[in-house]
Amino acid sequence: SGNVTGDNTMSKFDFENAVILAKEITKAFGKIHDLGVVHNNVTTENIIVNTSEDDGSFSIKVIDLGLATFLNEHNSGVGSREKDLLSLGEVFLELFSGEARYESNSFGSAEADCKTWNGKQPNQSSQHAVSNRRSLLSNDRHLLHMSKVPACISSLILNLNSGRNQYRLAREIEEDLSTILANRDTSLCNVVEEKKIRSFNFQLGKIYGRDEHISAILDAYKRISKPENPSEIVTVSGYSGAGKSALVQQAQKHIIELGGHFLSGKYDNFRQMEPLSAIIVAFTDYCQKIVTRSAEKLHQIRTSIKETVGPELAVLANASPSICQCFDVPSMKITDVGLKGYHRIKFAFRLFVRAISSSDQPLVLFLDDLQWADPLSLDLIESLTTDSENKSLLFIGSYRDNEINEMHQLTVQLNSIKSNNVSINEIKVGNLSKEYINELISDAIQTSPRLTHSLTNAVYRKTSGNIFFVLEFLKSICNEGFLYFSLKSNQWEWNIPLIESKNTATNAIDLMLHKMKQFPKDVQSALKLFSCLGTDCEECILSLITSGDGIDEFGCTDMMSSLEFSIEEGLLDYSDSSYKFVHDQIQIAAYSLIPETDKGKLHLWIGNQVWANYSALPENAIFVAAGQLNKGKMFITEAHQITELIRLNLQAGEKSMSLGAFTPALFYLKEGLSLLGSNSWEEQYDLHLRLCESYAEAKYCAGEFEEMHKIVDEILANAKCLDDKLGAYFTLVTSLNAQGKTRESIKVGLYVLSSLGEPMPAHLDMEAAGIIELKKTKHILEEKTDDEILKLRAMENNYKMAAMRFMYGLTLSTMLVRRVVNVWLITRMVQISISCGLCKESAFAFAAFGSLMATVDINFDVISASRMGKLSLRLLEILQAEEYSAGIHFAVYFFIQTRVDHFRKSLQPLKQAYNVGLRFGEMHYAVVAIRQFCLISFHSGENLMIVLEKIQYYGVKMKEHKQEIFWKMTLPFKKAIHHLLGQPNESDKPFWEGADEEQLLKYARKSNMVLLRIIYYVRAWIAYMFRDYKLASRMVEEERQYITDGCCYLAPNFLKPISLFVAGLISFELLHETDDVKWMEIAEASMKEMETCAAHAPSNYKHKLLLLQAESAFLSGEDNDAARLYDSAIKIAEDNGFIQDQALAYERAGVFHLKQGNTVRASHYYGQAHNAYLKLGAEKKASHLRLQCPF
Repeated sequence: SGNVTGDNTMSKFDFENAVILAKEITKAFGKIHDLGVVHNNVTTENIIVNTSEDDGSFSIKVIDLGLATFLNEHNSGVGSREKDLLSLGEVFLELFSGEARYESNSFGSAEADCKTWNGKQPNQSSQHAVSNRRSLLSNDRHLLHMSKVPACISSLILNLNSGRNQYRLAREIEEDLSTILANRDTSLCNVVEEKKIRSFNFQLGKIYGRDEHISAILDAYKRISKPENPSEIVTVSGYSGAGKSALVQQAQKHIIELGGHFLSGKYDNFRQMEPLSAIIVAFTDYCQKIVTRSAEKLHQIRTSIKETVGPELAVLANASPSICQCFDVPSMKITDVGLKGYHRIKFAFRLFVRAISSSDQPLVLFLDDLQWADPLSLDLIESLTTDSENKSLLFIGSYRDNEINEMHQLTVQLNSIKSNNVSINEIKVGNLSKEYINELISDAIQTSPRLTHSLTNAVYRKTSGNIFFVLEFLKSICNEGFLYFSLKSNQWEWNIPLIESKNTATNAIDLMLHKMKQFPKDVQSALKLFSCLGTDCEECILSLITSGDGIDEFGCTDMMSSLEFSIEEGLLDYSDSSYKFVHDQIQIAAYSLIPETDKGKLHLWIGNQVWANYSALPENAIFVAAGQLNKGKMFITEAHQITELIRLNLQAGEKSMSLGAFTPALFYLKEGLSLLGSNSWEEQYDLHLRLCESYAEAKYCAGEFEEMHKIVDEILANAKCLDDKLGAYFTLVTSLNAQGKTRESIKVGLYVLSSLGEPMPAHLDMEAAGIIELKKTKHILEEKTDDEILKLRAMENNYKMAAMRFMYGLTLSTMLVRRVVNVWLITRMVQISISCGLCKESAFAFAAFGSLMATVDINFDVISASRMGKLSLRLLEILQAEEYSAGIHFAVYFFIQTRVDHFRKSLQPLKQAYNVGLRFGEMHYAVVAIRQFCLISFHSGENLMIVLEKIQYYGVKMKEHKQEIFWKMTLPFKKAIHHLLGQPNESDKPFWEGADEEQLLKYARKSNMVLLRIIYYVRAWIAYMFRDYKLASRMVEEERQYITDGCCYLAPNFLKPISLFVAGLISFELLHETDDVKWMEIAEASMKEMETCAAHAPSNYKHKLLLLQAESAFLSGEDNDAARLYDSAIKIAEDNGFIQDQALAYERAGVFHLKQGNTVRASHYYGQAHNAYLKLGAEKKASHLRLQCPF
């Protein structure tokens, strides 16, 4: 025999015996009540249990009746029995859990508590007792949960302890205990992962009132599954708690069934300064999933991705270390930061998404809470959704539309995406109607919807149909006993007066806050600590916190158990080695539990725990540590700790810059600068300098030029030597160029070069000086063999290396506006390489010098140019200078190779230069290479529709990459094609008319001589093609005037021979009508240029030379020679695929024979010209020829 007791490790059999014992105890008190007596002191000490040795049955003896009273005969006796029944709940709690109720807390008497649950609104005097009772119930739930007490028993005990009058007599308790025993096989099981018996039966696979929205998402998915359709976007907007995420998650099941990939991530208000946080989660999850595939499938996926993404996997690995593990990518330091890093990571993600998506298995990327996305994420979303080479992506983004406005970055980005003709399907999610709420409640409590209207009306009045609020409110009224499952009636019952009287919070956050305040103190402490990390946290980071020294100071005695309790209560989830709040409103509520004065202390402690163990954590933990410590910095007092935090912010800023995430970088770097002392330039010079250098570059990358200038000025004013100023100067030069202040950029760059010992010579005749440098450099190179150049030592002089870097940075801008400076830069780069040794920029220098020798008259030497091109390609490999390959390929294959080989052989290398430039963030050279790719396609005889498609496609890319200047330099060719094709709005007006074109011409005359030459050349050519010789001659004259007055003859110019060819044709035509000597001079210069070009690249220029010679013979009356030369020009143009020149030669031959009176031959040539123009795609020109034909 003994007192009632229990332990917290009961098995199913132990629970069964405990239920039998509880039933016998209840029966004993029922007999006492039947005798008209209330015990008034029901405790475990006053219940003696005897166990039969024969059959194990129990007999009960109740003692200590000293406080007993008799029932009053004037009432039912129910109210008087309640105290005994309430105390029985405490007895059963100790029986099943093995622990007594929390006795240390003073919660008032059971009698007082009973009086507060009378079905009426509690008055002010009883509010404290009600609050205490709820806190006790929360503790009870925690204790029962930890003891793994079956749900039905827990419900019975909590009902007793609540004092809510569900049980009015002891025999009612006895009946429910008998029911439990009768169904012991199911009632006494306790499988945590399964639904609780008689708990809410929420339909996990069912979404209420959202069928239309789900259909819209699935329709978009089906559209992008078709190869001919482009990628699309679906936005899901609405208030917090409206069910946006649940809607997409429901659609996810159908998408996976249809064979699609589905990746998802969620942004966090507390982690907005962590670059790409949600995107990294999404792609990390993908990597973790594919490694579980079969060995054969995994090998297939890895091979496909490696082939598509190639070396850029290292860039992705820098952002997401799981890439290293999944694809065996060696961890490596990414040196490209700032804008180069920004462009590289966008390009790398594009390649990765292309690799894992196809029309057979489209990719759906869902990112939640976009209102908190960092700017880089939004830029990346735009980059992925506007990628015209990937048509198998459906992007779904959800956001709270009440938390953004027209100026919000998300709105701006979505408008930008729309402007790129990407379809955006907008779904707005509102509150549910009362009809759907009733359906949800009916399903949840498995009760006919006809019977739940009263409950639904009460719930709807309190929640207005916000789904998250509805679900939490239902849990709340269940926990408080207003909604409960009756074992007696075996159905759910509810008390409308109590529900209506419930002093409900006006929103879900306040409701959750009220709920958490009822939890045991250690659970509250765990939730507060966890909320400091945001909505989710990796288990590896959380484990550091739970085992960290000093956690007891924050009231967390067993954090992991408390988190398990929170999962059971529906506040947290655990999946994929991470804990997370079920909803961010729960996190907000938990965080609001922390007093403002304590938040900094908690953040500081967490930050110290993470940073102390950083080496054992994922790389992104640096952002967690920095974020936590910055929030607790006000409590740091030690100078060395402040310095460490400054360094941590610097590391976080530099890491952000390596990802191209400028907003987070600015945040961390600014935090670091704010912690520096007033004398930091003296006391912490190196740290202050490094912070300022990174901060200036981040400001430049973010386009905040005014602030950048202030930082640069501060560096230049405080730097101790030139070495320490170089970083600031480089940022300044680059930013001035980005702002369009090209000449100012060149001025600063030349000043820095002078400081580095490389002053540009000051000559009155700079062109003459340039010629001298060209000849000097050429002579130096002629004295060196290829082997001698390739075996030159590595450059060691830091100033010379810095000079080479600045010179390389200035070459493109000087090529456009200051050609003399461009020549000096290139020649000096070669001279420095020969005299001081090789560096990576040397490979570019040789290619650039080769381009000068291939295109500049005064230095024309195609053989030497070809040698320089080959040397630069060898050096590119030897010096491992792949990041410079875009510029090198541009120089070699556009300026040099086109002078020695067929134009078309340069197309693929130029396209490769574009892709490599994207890889390494060399956007200028990438775009200029693809622009020249379009230009050569135009001149190489391709069908005009194909060329137009290329120009339009890559024109979008140029604008995407913010390289408008090169798009402007492509526009004249686009305009010319439209005119030749005779497309709508182009065929009815002369080519040279139009406001946009005049504005372009005005801009070119002022700022861009290269563009000006292009405009005059294209206008002259089109005018000649349509026999407007007056306009054609005017274009030639104006070009000569502007080029002579404003453009250096040192300019490397691919178009020069082609432009002279057209000018020669125009001149010969005019010479039939005039004796003006200038046209003869132009004609002779044209033939001389073609002779030179044809000698080295006959496939490109021989037919052009023959056509000019035919025109010359035609003019001179040498008819037999003219006829022969026209036929030769036609034949060679055809052999080399220059159909546009073949068509023109046919036409000119027709004109010649018509003049001779041979209408038969003239008709033949006109017919052949007409067919050739149609084959070219020049339908308007073909029509024009037909109208001009006299036959």
